[in-house]
Amino acid sequence: MIFLLRGKIAEKPLGRVVIDVNGVGYGVTVPLSTYYRLGAVGEEAELRIHTSVKDTAIELFGFLSEDERAVFTLLIGVAGVGPRLATNILSNISPSEFVSAVSSGELARKKIPGIGPKLASRLVTELKDKISALGIAAEGPGEAGMLEDVVSALLNVGYKKAEIDERLSEIEEVCAGEPEMEYALRQTLRIMKKM
Repeated sequence: MIFLLRGKIAEKPLGRVVIDVNGVGYGVTVPLSTYYRLGAVGEEAELRIHTSVKDTAIELFGFLSEDERAVFTLLIGVAGVGPRLATNILSNISPSEFVSAVSSGELARKKIPGIGPKLASRLVTELKDKISALGIAAEGPGEAGMLEDVVSALLNVGYKKAEIDERLSEIEEVCAGEPEMEYALRQTLRIMKKM
């Protein structure tokens, strides 16, 4: 089992990353929350890994934080939630937002692609008692969730990933502690127009 990878980023297609560890390239699927916080190709990266072993393949799923890996592990323990769906959930909601949504029973309101009302209800029912054992503080939408939403919106309106990466530190500053998506997006578009 692989639990940690540390090396240089060799490739970085959307939602995946290849980590070069002493000449061996490991392909790792990552949620967008991790993907957008990783450095550029050629930079060092350290990922916490979940190894998924199936009859036909061994897949690696990587996370920058232990909280993300813990939520991922909890999610794949629920019947009907595989590694891909768990990755999709973490691409759309931060671990603290997930904990808050499950604790309050409001997961269905988060409008996560692939999670309908029935599955949301089952996740809340099955995970409500287990979620507190993770030790993740529940909170509302925060900097990470806002940053992901803003970056996603920029990609949707036609900005290239490389353009966004150039201004990522400025975009992070705008998103830090900002509760209003509309305001954060307006400010970010001003930053992007300066290019």
